[in-house]
Amino acid sequence: MKRRHVLLAGLLIACLTTAIEAQTRPSRAHSLPVVDQCPSLSSGIGADDAVGKAIEKLKSEESVQRLEAAKQLSQACDRRATDPLIDMLKDEDPSIRIAAVEALGKLGDPDSISSIALLTADPDWRVRKSLISSLTAFKDFYARNMVLNGIANPGGATITDINDMIVRCSAILTLNELKNVDFSRKAILFLKHFQESENPEIRQLADETMFALKDTRNGPAEIVGILKQMSSPDIRIWMAHWAGKIGLERARQTLTDLAAEDKNQTVRQTAADALKALDTKK
Repeated sequence: MKRRHVLLAGLLIACLTTAIEAQTRPSRAHSLPVVDQCPSLSSGIGADDAVGKAIEKLKSEESVQRLEAAKQLSQACDRRATDPLIDMLKDEDPSIRIAAVEALGKLGDPDSISSIALLTADPDWRVRKSLISSLTAFKDFYARNMVLNGIANPGGATITDINDMIVRCSAILTLNELKNVDFSRKAILFLKHFQESENPEIRQLADETMFALKDTRNGPAEIVGILKQMSSPDIRIWMAHWAGKIGLERARQTLTDLAAEDKNQTVRQTAADALKALDTKK
């Protein structure tokens, strides 16, 4: 029995330490800037103009030349660049794939979305991270849904790689900065899965992201919406706890209502505890 108490005490200390570190440590995941796309695309002609020459340079064996050409084409706003840049997405060099993703994102040709989205399965986390800024730039359901379900969504998998986790959390935060809120709430709900990980580093990253959500465009409103609208008591308990923990004053009235009226006793108690936590943060 004594051994069990020692183990439980150790577990509580570890959880408390993780929570304190998450609260005091800046989030390693960040919302990423959405790419500014070309307002329109021209359809130039001629192989000897600047665009034609840059397209030809994409065939160079020198990676530096290909990178420079991709950057040139990203600024050209010319539809002729789309297909050659799509071909670059298959390059063996991750830096070339990233350059192609960024260039296609800036061009904004909707015909490139499905090809860019294929890289959500790329083995290199840096490539997947580059997709976030480019795909969210498209005002297109499929493109942004691929950031949600192709990058942020763990799909029930056990996440152990820290860099992969940072990419997923960055996707969650970025989706919560968009004017379109269609993807915000589901992105937040993925954090519950991550916070239940057996890996303490994954849990800490999820906690850091919860704290960072407070400062996003959509996060505070979505947290209140989850408290009001989710039918699952477990979700309401989880969200009430975190509303108090991050000091979300905007949730005070909703927490007050839950503490007084929710049918679930644990929800009522958690909401009451969250209100006390809000009071201590004043």
